[in-house]
Amino acid sequence: MDKWIKENKIVKDNVYNRIDDFWWSTKNNPLQQMNPVRFSYFSEAIRELKGLKILDIGCGGGLLAEEFAKKDANITGIDISENAIKVAINHAFKNNLKIDYRVGSAENIPMGNNTFDVVVCADCLEHVNNLEKVISETSRVLKHGGKFCYLTINRTILSKIMNWFFNYFMMKQFKTLKVSGENVDIHEWKKFIKPDELNFLMQKYNIKNIETKGFILAGILAGIKKGEFKFGIGKNTKLGYIGYAQKE
Repeated sequence: MDKWIKENKIVKDNVYNRIDDFWWSTKNNPLQQMNPVRFSYFSEAIRELKGLKILDIGCGGGLLAEEFAKKDANITGIDISENAIKVAINHAFKNNLKIDYRVGSAENIPMGNNTFDVVVCADCLEHVNNLEKVISETSRVLKHGGKFCYLTINRTILSKIMNWFFNYFMMKQFKTLKVSGENVDIHEWKKFIKPDELNFLMQKYNIKNIETKGFILAGILAGIKKGEFKFGIGKNTKLGYIGYAQKE
């Protein structure tokens, strides 16, 4: 495994390899709080999930993948974090869910052409080093007529301010969980993506955008103080946005 990670330029020493206990923690966990909102949107966009071959890029500890598995989808999850994949495998096993988890990079998806009916990439695009390569790879593994579901963060002044507050909150959480290391920032603002930039790349690789909506975070100050974040879908895309597209 270590040799494979080195050959594929996957970095083991990052925060996602140090938050094993956080993925499925239900206390003050924004990932848990946003998961029902994003899954509801994606499931409505996809409609019938049973039997579909779905790839979850950047699956982390398996929060979204497990929801798809519960709806009888044939779900595969990939993530560059070996520890996150271990967490996902163990949690799926405990809940008797059949999910194919693999360590893998979004820029070099270890699957064949035209393999999946749906590709989901939620809270991952803003972390990658080569966004165009990710979209190219997504198009490659997606069947013609297949859907691409995404959730990411817009690069605006508002998101820059919110990002500082959010990273401050997460650092407090990680200290509680005794996460090691000094640099535990979750996001880099410069990697955030404007909707027009994502749409341009999707069009370049024959993926037609169908819908984009705002992914809204309300009560940020209350969230930082109490750990109770509120997420929703709306028109305002200045902070985050969610949507789906289709391969032509």
